[in-house]
Amino acid sequence: MLVRVTLVTAALIYILPTIAGVHVKGDIWGALAASLVFNLVFWALECLLAVIVLGINIGTLGLGLFITGAVKLVAAALSPSLALMGTAQVLPGYIHIGNYFPGAVSAGLVLGGLLWASLPNKKREAH
Repeated sequence: MLVRVTLVTAALIYILPTIAGVHVKGDIWGALAASLVFNLVFWALECLLAVIVLGINIGTLGLGLFITGAVKLVAAALSPSLALMGTAQVLPGYIHIGNYFPGAVSAGLVLGGLLWASLPNKKREAH
């Protein structure tokens, strides 16, 4: 978790300001606060996705596995973007997203790549 917070903080300071449509203001403490909020929102989205997938699989007696595979793929790509938009709503003084597409989607894909890279090898192979 500490690695994720550190990587997102570094991305907020150095990478995201270069993406069009995403404006990051403040210092390292603001980036750290935004990183903590981002990771909290991202974790909540992961929990929500797990509940939805479990509900679909139980509700269809396992036949929803075909549906949930596609849902998990799309959610894995868009969850960081949604978490970034949620962070921008919670901390509008630090992160401002001018346009949600392509700015927030591009920044979300960058953050998603960082989060994926921070996973241990055993967990990465399970996905």
